[in-house]
Formats: sequence, structure tokens, C-alpha cells
Amino acid sequence: MRRLIIDTDPGIDDAIALLFLCAAAAAPATRLQIDGVTTVGGNADLDQVTGNALRLLEVAGRTDIGVYRGSEGRAARGREFSPDVHGADGLGGEGGRTVTMREREESAVDFLLSHTAAHPGEVTLLTLGPLTNVAAAVAADPAFAGNVRSLVLMGGAEGGGNMTQWAEFNLWCDPAASEAVFSAGFPDVVMVGLDATAEADLTPGIGELLLRLDTPVSRFIHAITRTYANFAFAANGSLSFDLHDPLAAAYLLDPEVIATAEADVTIAVDGEQEGRSLVARTGDFPGTAANARVAIGADTARFYRLLLTTLFPESAAEVERVVADEYR
Repeated sequence: MRRLIIDTDPGIDDAIALLFLCAAAAAPATRLQIDGVTTVGGNADLDQVTGNALRLLEVAGRTDIGVYRGSEGRAARGREFSPDVHGADGLGGEGGRTVTMREREESAVDFLLSHTAAHPGEVTLLTLGPLTNVAAAVAADPAFAGNVRSLVLMGGAEGGGNMTQWAEFNLWCDPAASEAVFSAGFPDVVMVGLDATAEADLTPGIGELLLRLDTPVSRFIHAITRTYANFAFAANGSLSFDLHDPLAAAYLLDPEVIATAEADVTIAVDGEQEGRSLVARTGDFPGTAANARVAIGADTARFYRLLLTTLFPESAAEVERVVADEYR
């Protein structure tokens, strides 16, 4: 059984990733156990993203999974939120509904420390937002990094960023935390950044399929992604948009959805390039010691086939037909 903690700032693509992993954990063959969800301010403020995590677990029928409040993070550094991308509530207008589930009293950092110490070498940590909580855990206990089996993070870019010319959103939100995490000595780090997620575009055909599947979850995903679609069209005239976080989540179930390269990754913590992930591939710089595997591409059809058949197994035939047509 693979234990998993998800650190997240839901967020539209975070929401899809969380629903996806809850569906995967319900299938015995995946041998995946979600031990907890920790929240961090990022796509919206901490109160909102924590409420969103609770709502998403209710939608997924997994109110047994604990939600642990983390750090506000970026708000303390003057980073403004982006309601044009995720909506004012982080979920495209679907995050403001009343929830009955309640967060746990233990803080996110305390949970990260206590749970990984109780299960050393067993817990995979998937981060889908700024790395503020993880850096705080590293600072609080030098043994923390060694207790984590694997750190899989959505963030960074070897090429261009999406917040500045150089910096990707999650690492730009808290550059010092990002650098602390990459230099902490985690035994296994996989960085799934924009170079791969740019290939994970959800096409209008997939959006139409979600509507036609007509399940509560498919309707919910279709509804929250309208804000993404509107932003993409206004920004660049495209009707497609990238699903960043679900690709990182998919790696946990099928590593073949991405191609990786060994690299040394450092983060620029100030100056004009603040938040930039500086990637030195070991194949290009002999003698360089790798501290991560960096995603350099994605198998888009394989990813969407996995994502949609996991979420909607009863519609596998329809999914296969549409994915084969959209990503041929």
C-alpha cells in the first residue's frame, strides 16, 4: 500500500487532481491510500482553499480523509491572487457552497512531521501549490526530508514561466521555501513543471465529453473548468487549456505519462529572475549531482486515458473513442 499526503491550494486543476486520486484510491488494484490533505494559500487565500478542500472531499465521498490547515504563504509576501484564472473562490464559482465536513485541529506542518515520523520511508508527498508548508516542516525537523519516501511536486519550468518570463506560479509564490525544499535532501524528488504540463491540454472535445457523461463529478469538473476556458480564450484565443496538477497526480499511478531527465535544480530567491527554477541536466553538465528528476514531456493521450477512465470507469469505451480522436 502506498501512503500519500496531498499538499494543495485548490484551485481548479488541484480540484481535478484531488477527485482523480480519490477515485484511484477507491480501486483496490492501485494500492493507494490517501492519509491526509494539507492546505496552503496559493490559488486563493487560506480560508478559501481550506474550505475548497473540504468541499472536494465531500464531492468525492471521502469525508474520512483529514484536512489540515497550513500557511497563508504568498499573501504575506504581497503576491496577489488570480481570480481571472481560478475564479474569486478558486473553483470557478463552485467553491462557496456550505460544507458539513470540518478540518482537523492539528496544523499542516505538525501533521506532516508526525505522520512521516510514524511511517518513515512509506509516505509519498504530492505538492500541488507553493512549497511553504514543506519548507516549514524541513526547518522544524532536519529528519523530515529523510522520512519521506518520495516528493512529487507540480511546479517550476526548465523553459519559460507563467508568472514572469522565467518563473512558474507555485515556485514564484514562495521562492525561499522552494529553494529550501530542493536543497533539503529528500531521497527522491520529481518536478513536474510547465515543460510537461504544457502538453496536457484539455481540448474542447474532452470538455464536451465531460458534459455528455452527465455524472455529478463530470458535471462538476465541466462547471469549474469554464473559468479556465474563458481565461484561455481571453489570453490567447485558445479553447484548450493545460491541466497542470492532474498530470503530477497521474505520475503516481503511471510514471510513463511523463518523460524525465536527471538534473540539479536550484531556485532564484531574489532579483529579476526571482522564483526561476534553474535546471542543470546531468547529461549536459558532466559531474553535476542530481537532486531531482525533471519532467521534460508528457504522453498526452496516455494521461487523459488514465485520468478519465479512473474518474469514470463505467464510461471507458466512450473515453477511449474520444481520447483517441482528440490526441491522435
